Amino acid sequence: MSPQKKRRRAESRLFGSFGRSGENFRRKVRPEPKKEKNPRRSVARRVLFVGFGLLLGAGALVARSYQLQIITGDHYDDAARRQAVGSERITAKRGVIKDRHGAELAITVDVDSIYAEPRRIKDAAEVARKLAPILGVEGPRLLEQLTSDRAFVYLKRRVGSEEAAAVKVLEIPGIGARPEARRFFPNRELAAHVVGFTDSEGVGRSGVEKTFDDTLRGQSYDVPALRDALGNQVLSEGFVPQAVLEGDDVVLTIDRQIQHAAEVELERTVEFNEAAAGVAIVLEPSTGDVLALASYPSFNPNDLGGAVPGADLNRTTSAVFEPGSTLKMVTISAGLEDKKIAPSDHIDCENGRWRVGGRTIGDTHRYGSLAISEIMKVSSNICSAKIGLMLGRERLHEWLTRFGFGAPTGVPLPGELPGLLRPAASWREITLANVAFGQGLSVTPLQIAQAATVLANGGVRVSPRLVLGTVDKAGATKPAGEPRTERVVSAETARLVRDMMIEVTHKGGTAEAAAIPGFVVAGKTGTSQKIDPVTKSYSRSLYVSSFVGFVPAEKPEVLVLVMIDEPKKAYYGGTVAAPAFKAIATAALSARSIFPEDGAARDAFLASYRRSAVEPKNGGKTEDLGIERQLSAAARALVGGARPKAPSGTESPAEPVLSSGEAALVGATEKGPEGAVRMPNFAGLTLSEVLNRSAEVHCDLVLSGGGKVVGQTPSAGTAIEAGQRCELHLSPRG
Repeated sequence: MSPQKKRRRAESRLFGSFGRSGENFRRKVRPEPKKEKNPRRSVARRVLFVGFGLLLGAGALVARSYQLQIITGDHYDDAARRQAVGSERITAKRGVIKDRHGAELAITVDVDSIYAEPRRIKDAAEVARKLAPILGVEGPRLLEQLTSDRAFVYLKRRVGSEEAAAVKVLEIPGIGARPEARRFFPNRELAAHVVGFTDSEGVGRSGVEKTFDDTLRGQSYDVPALRDALGNQVLSEGFVPQAVLEGDDVVLTIDRQIQHAAEVELERTVEFNEAAAGVAIVLEPSTGDVLALASYPSFNPNDLGGAVPGADLNRTTSAVFEPGSTLKMVTISAGLEDKKIAPSDHIDCENGRWRVGGRTIGDTHRYGSLAISEIMKVSSNICSAKIGLMLGRERLHEWLTRFGFGAPTGVPLPGELPGLLRPAASWREITLANVAFGQGLSVTPLQIAQAATVLANGGVRVSPRLVLGTVDKAGATKPAGEPRTERVVSAETARLVRDMMIEVTHKGGTAEAAAIPGFVVAGKTGTSQKIDPVTKSYSRSLYVSSFVGFVPAEKPEVLVLVMIDEPKKAYYGGTVAAPAFKAIATAALSARSIFPEDGAARDAFLASYRRSAVEPKNGGKTEDLGIERQLSAAARALVGGARPKAPSGTESPAEPVLSSGEAALVGATEKGPEGAVRMPNFAGLTLSEVLNRSAEVHCDLVLSGGGKVVGQTPSAGTAIEAGQRCELHLSPRG
């Protein structure tokens, strides 16, 4: 018997008496040994478990990928692009504003702007302490910027060259300078009201800068660029040629020399007479070209913060005045044209006092019967009022409208006013009488100058023109449209009134001070009372003094208006405004190389010019940023643009119309009766300006020096021959 069987039998005998419970006890006391596990089955279970885990993870990964790429993919794609891809703003360089000869009046230059990268700055307080005195910014403000959580921040934009250099010398990590465009006006106050100014972002806000903002601004583009982890641009993904973006240049009719002369004389006249303000306008009557448009007080568009309140008001177009006796040229023209009066007629001037409409009209002097030709010369209010009553309110109102009053002239300047010309139906008898001699209506100074072109042009009104055209960067020119012309009165009427205006500047007239040696001057004075803002009636102490005239009277080259607001020392137009007219007209004629033919008269004229000439403001210096520029010659195709054709039957001195390809150079040397060419006046011009005008000189031009012209041989106005040696002496450079 085997040992195992013996053991089981022994156990049965030992526990048999306990029955089934004994068997159970036996099993508990000594359980049967377990069977051994199968290794293959264990491995299979483990593989199954790991595979299930991998499948679950893969499912989660697929689900997350689906969420990131499909459901929210656009969001994260945009976020990635914003972080890694930026854009570089390629800003178009603003076009240049030039005068009729190509001289720059407004340009765009690159200047430094100081910036910081706050994340790279370790000691912000120390950096703020160093930069504050250089930039002129308060320390706490700088510290706030330097501790910003932004990656990039400007500390001060468009600083001067000295400030930028001082910052660069410090070599502070995280502080740098980058170029930004800045509008710059190299001639400071010169033609400030015409040119206007821009805001800090380069958008035109005044003058031509505003009117032609779209033309000057050009096109700007955002070019994609890659950035590193610190936000620094590392690669640009595109390129746009700067020339494609740049704005067009705008060429004005303004003559910088004449503008300067007008501004200097206007300022002198206003200050000498302790006046509140003043206006000076110079037109070329046959074309309507505005050669000068001056308003005082003025301002420096490079430093708007330093301007006095109201200095930016352009009083030539955006302020109105009662014209006073300058309007008598309209009243008398209307009376002659409507046959209400004849040159041989006489009118009773009531010995200086006349009652009409319940009011009394007075003259400065007591006159009895005056011939029509004398009314203009002595400027009788009473006789002018009687002519107005002869015309009637409807007819006089119509004539005023035809001369251009009551509507804007159309010059491209923002804020031009139409003036105030009330409907004729509202005029009472006294209103009609007052309007006839220039009270009871409001006009802009440019409207008066426009009305005077009717008499200067043989009866044809020519609207003022301020812009000759535009020039793109390829040199292509786009001429502006021709000025509007309209025949207002007959050539005979214009001649008769012009002859009366000539008498105004002769002995016994109200404007002897306007006479210019060697030339016949036609003009009219004006002295109007202003409304007292307190009493709401005409003041006995507030006046507007004015003079408008043209020269030479028989073939006008320049038309000049001077208006002085609230002079204190004197108030008659012949005393206050006429001398300023003489100085400005003399300078304008000289700048255009127009001199008397007679030798003695020319000497007297030049002597008069030298007496009236003054040094430029600020010693002739212009603001500069240390850059060298060359004047573009492309604008010269626009200079001397086409002159308008006058209606048939006129005796207007308008020259033949020129096509754009035949445009002649304005300011070219005049030829005498034998064909001799006269030496232009180069006084005060810079070397670049001399070179730009060198085409006017047909002699062997020799230059010495490099600054501004201080002398010339032969002198201005002298007849010169082809090939003759002509010397220009310039001051030393700098």
